Amino acid sequence: MSETKYKQWLRYFRLIVQTGNGQEALDLSNFRCKFHITQAIVGKPCTAEITVYNVSTETIDRIQAPVNAVVKHKHMKVIIEAGYQESHSLIFQGDLWWKSTGRESETDTYMRLIAATGDRAHQYAVCNVSLPKGSTQADVYDAVVTSMKPYGVSSPKKPDFMEGRLLRGKVIFKMAADAMQGVADTNAFEWGYGTEGVTTIRKDMTYKKTEEVVVLNANTGLIGRPTVTVDGVEAQCLLQPRIDVGSLVLIDNNSIQGGDYDTAVDADLMSQQAATGGFISGDGLYRVLSREHVGDTRGNEWYTKMVCAGVNAAQTPMNPTALNNIPNL
Repeated sequence: MSETKYKQWLRYFRLIVQTGNGQEALDLSNFRCKFHITQAIVGKPCTAEITVYNVSTETIDRIQAPVNAVVKHKHMKVIIEAGYQESHSLIFQGDLWWKSTGRESETDTYMRLIAATGDRAHQYAVCNVSLPKGSTQADVYDAVVTSMKPYGVSSPKKPDFMEGRLLRGKVIFKMAADAMQGVADTNAFEWGYGTEGVTTIRKDMTYKKTEEVVVLNANTGLIGRPTVTVDGVEAQCLLQPRIDVGSLVLIDNNSIQGGDYDTAVDADLMSQQAATGGFISGDGLYRVLSREHVGDTRGNEWYTKMVCAGVNAAQTPMNPTALNNIPNL
């Protein structure tokens, strides 16, 4: 368990965009930038929407991508680091998917970039493999991940798998994303595409004592009161680069605002579970299911928003939808 030891001021931000198929890249960190990075455990890519203000036409043209058109087959990397001078880290790394330009006012023009992590693997990777009798679920998982690697997706951390071996050989010939969903259903975990590759969370919400826990309270940047919804416990704090999908956070249950009980005849069961505290963790330990990083390098926004599920709660919430505005790229 760890509490923030550094001062959450003097922001740090770095934006790097690859210009084309070569090794040249642009550092756009000194421009005014707005960013909105969204990720959830729903088997979809992590996306970033970035707006860079008052960039010259020459600089825009150096990014060798069409304007107002989908960027295809160029694998142009977009990297964002953010946080504070004393503590910052990588919060996004993906491929450029869209570039557009426009004018916000008489004095301000902008270039908007949309990028996604794992999007190419999600759309194009095909798993075509034959596994022999006696293969484990880990072998099946590795085969699916191997089919994603040519598209830049790996799996640095593996989930826990069910025991047992295949009684007969297995042939997999389908989209890698569909194959990964099959592995996830078999082994009871949720998955998605993160900055480091495939991210997984067990459905039983167990945790290991060696995992880092981020303490969220008024002293560490928690803003307002977390609220219980049908999607889980929604919370907001000052931008915290250590919080990612799958991270553990510790929240004082006394600070969590409960929902109201709905007396309507057609009241949703999940809403009633939320109102009666079914999603509250007994010891305040929560697993992040969905998170957003929102920032403006010249404005007030510098936040992390999240939807969490209680590690030992009586009920498990629905897959988060309130923050899950990830498009199908």
